[in-house]
Formats: sequence, C-alpha cells, structure tokens
Amino acid sequence: MSVSKELKKGAFVNFFGVVGKMAAPAFLIIVNRLYGPEIFGIYITANIAIEIIIAFLTSGFKDGALIFVSRFSDSKDDQQELYTALSNAFLWSVGLSLLVFTFSILFGAQLLEMIYQDEFSSSLITIFQIMILSIPLMAFERIVLASTQGLKIMKYDAINNGWIRPIALLIFSILFWFVSPTVTGMALAYFSCQALLFLISLVIYNKLFSWKKLLLTFRNFKINSELVEFAIPQSLNMTLNRFITGIDILMLPAFGFGPAVVGFYGAGSMLIREIRSVKMIFSTAFNPFIVRLHKENKFEELSHHFSKTASWITTIAFPIILLITVFKDHLLILIHPEYGGDSSFMFYLLPIPYLYCSFSLAGNIVAMTGHSKLNLMNSFIVASSNIVLNLLLIPKFGIIGAASASSMAMFILICFEMAEARFVAKAKMYFKEVFRAHLAGFAATAFLLFSYLNTFENFEFIKNPFVQTIGIILIVGGILGIEKINRLRTKLR
Repeated sequence: MSVSKELKKGAFVNFFGVVGKMAAPAFLIIVNRLYGPEIFGIYITANIAIEIIIAFLTSGFKDGALIFVSRFSDSKDDQQELYTALSNAFLWSVGLSLLVFTFSILFGAQLLEMIYQDEFSSSLITIFQIMILSIPLMAFERIVLASTQGLKIMKYDAINNGWIRPIALLIFSILFWFVSPTVTGMALAYFSCQALLFLISLVIYNKLFSWKKLLLTFRNFKINSELVEFAIPQSLNMTLNRFITGIDILMLPAFGFGPAVVGFYGAGSMLIREIRSVKMIFSTAFNPFIVRLHKENKFEELSHHFSKTASWITTIAFPIILLITVFKDHLLILIHPEYGGDSSFMFYLLPIPYLYCSFSLAGNIVAMTGHSKLNLMNSFIVASSNIVLNLLLIPKFGIIGAASASSMAMFILICFEMAEARFVAKAKMYFKEVFRAHLAGFAATAFLLFSYLNTFENFEFIKNPFVQTIGIILIVGGILGIEKINRLRTKLR
C-alpha cells in the first residue's frame, strides 16, 4: 500500500476520533450552564496547569515510544530494543509524575497563593489538589496510546481521545453536579474520567504488548540513552509549547481578572483552539511515516507528503475557522447567556488555528526526525516572547491583549519550525501543492470582510450569518472544485 493510501486510511480512523470530540462543545455548554462561568473559569485554569505538567512528564517519552516502536516493531529480532525503550518510557514518565505529584501536595497550595489573589487561589487550590491525582494515570495511558501509533494502529488513540475522554468527562461532570455542584464536583469528574481511561489503557496494552517481556526488561533494566537524550529536551519543548498556548488564561487571573472573565475568555479560546483537532486527524497518522521516510533518506517523498498533508489540513480547517467567526456570538451565548458581551477578542485568536493547522506539521517533522533540541530552543524563545507580550499587552488591552500575544507567539513558532524542517530535516513545503487551499480560504475571508464592512443598503442582506455561511461554502467549494476539474482534464488528456 502506498504512503498516501496508508495516510488516508490512518486519517480516516482519526477522523472518527475528532467527530467524537464534538462532545467538547457540549461539555462547554453543559458545564457552564450547570456549574456557572465562575467555576468554569477556575476549572479551565487548573486544567491548563495540569496539561502543562503532563506535557513535561510524558511528551518526550511518548514521542520516543512512538519512534522506537515504529522502528523496531517489524522485526522479531529487535523485540528486546522495543521493550527496553518501552520500559524506559514508562519508568521515567510515571516515576517523574509521582515526584511531581508529591511536590504538588507538599508545596502546590503555597505556590498558587503566591501567584493568584484570594478570590481565585482558594478555589484553585481545592480543584488542583484533586485533579493532580490523575497525573500518574495519565502518564501511563499516554505512553500506551503512543506505542499503538508506533504500530501504525490509530484506532485506539482515536477512540480514547476522540470519543471516550470527552464523552466520559461530560457524563461524569453531570453526575457529580448532583453530588457537589462546586469546584470539587468538577475536580472529581476530571479524576474519574482519567481513572477510566487508565483502566482502558491497561486492557489495550494487554492486547498488543507483552507484560512478561516488559517485566523481564524491568528486571534487567538499562537506560536507553538515545531515548532519554531525545525525550528530555522534547518534553521540555512540549511543556513550553503547551505553556505558549495556555499562558494567556493562566496570566489573566494573575493580573486580577475574575473567574467569570477568565471563563468568558476561556470558553471563546476553547472554541477557536478546538479547530486544531483537524491537524490531529492527519498528523498522528503521518508521524510514523516521517520516521520511516527520513530514515530511508527519501527526502523528496517526505516533502511531497508533507505538502500534500498540509494542504488537506488547510482545506478542512480554513472554512471551519471562518464559520466559527460568523457564529461566534451565537456560540458564546449558547454556552451561557452571561457570555453575551464583547466577543471581538476571538478575532485576535483566529491566527492561532490557521497557522497551527496550515504549517505546524513542520514541527512534527523536526521532532520525529530526532531534532528535539531544536524544538526545545524554539519553544524556549517563543515562550519567553509570549510572557513578555502578555506582560505588556494584558494590562493595557485586557483579554484582547492576551489573545494578540498568543497569536504573535504562534507566528514566531511557525517561522522557526518551517525553517528547521526545510534546512535541517530536508523537508520542503511545495507552494504548488498548498496554494489552492489558502487561496480558497482567503477568497472566502475577503467576502466575509466585505460583508462586515459593507455600508451599501442594497447589500445589507449579506450581513445575515446564514448568507455568509452559504457564501463561504460556495467560494471555497468553487475554487477547489475548479482545481479538481482541471486535474481530471489533465488525466484524460
């Protein structure tokens, strides 16, 4: 089977995972309606802090497990190397998570009190101390799912992260609301969801891998220096990467913004950033092929599939970005009636999913080809820039400043990743492969801008959201349809 066909097959499986994530908007609506914007604001702050911690503990070892399983799974002679890599990934990530868990229990409350004001810190300490219990469970689960991707089996990650996680979190949130409609109820719902996923990951490991071989490897444990040298900088990189995308929400309450404002901003931010899931449909399927093609020095083929995959992602993501722009006010009010304020900050967040979906596949290439230290350098520079930008812009512009800082930081990161993919990993993005997807998106953007800025009475009807939706679909569909017709004509000739 060709790489393109295998990629499409893997992406098709991942697509069903992303469809399952439609529970995420339902979670936003129901949690805000049940618990209220204030509790949601506290929850999302704690959730981002947990995600940053888990990125530090697992990201590098997760990617390392994927790389080594992908490298050694096809040969029975390499099974020892495979389980040596797995034992290292489990030991380091789960072991470190237990240390962080202990540190959080001992000093977490004091740290939060130093950063946040009394209104925020007391509730944040309560929710954080329960949610932190999930960390060792999440570390194990993420290593297992990454290992299945190394086997080129995408369904387990799609099922777990695409369906079970969002749906279980939604169900547990509703159930615990009847028990405790407070931050404690939200925290218990989060922990219960992670505990369920941990149990499922035990079943998945038992089905695809050997406990006996893993235990034997632990008995004769030796450090896999190649994996550790890759994983540590990659974990730091992904920690900073997650920090870059969440620092705005973490810093707003530090500047004195209340839970309701943070909840309002967080809800809009989650809606916009959920679009990044489109990239995950293809990138998780593409990662094992990056390893293989780069290992075989097939740089031209890697560049071709890099460009084609990026084009597919942009084709899907760009119209979704525009449709969320059209219905942003309706969506926020649907989440909670109190969110009926000025939603213009969402315009400043739009570059994030566009840049991420269209170009950040370059970051996967840099990571999967073993250049984790470059990724770490990128993230350190960008995280530092993002902190400075937030410090400068939030006091002056509030949530618009926070959104602008995040978009600027994403632009800086993409510039680094694209340059490194080209000049270090030798993977180019071919303009001829991607320009039509961007052309269709920007043509629809021009139509949307015209509808917003229009002052002619005869064209007043185009301010209607449903007319704008039809216009976006016709423009994007028309431009991409013309391209397909031209390709068919070329083939017939």
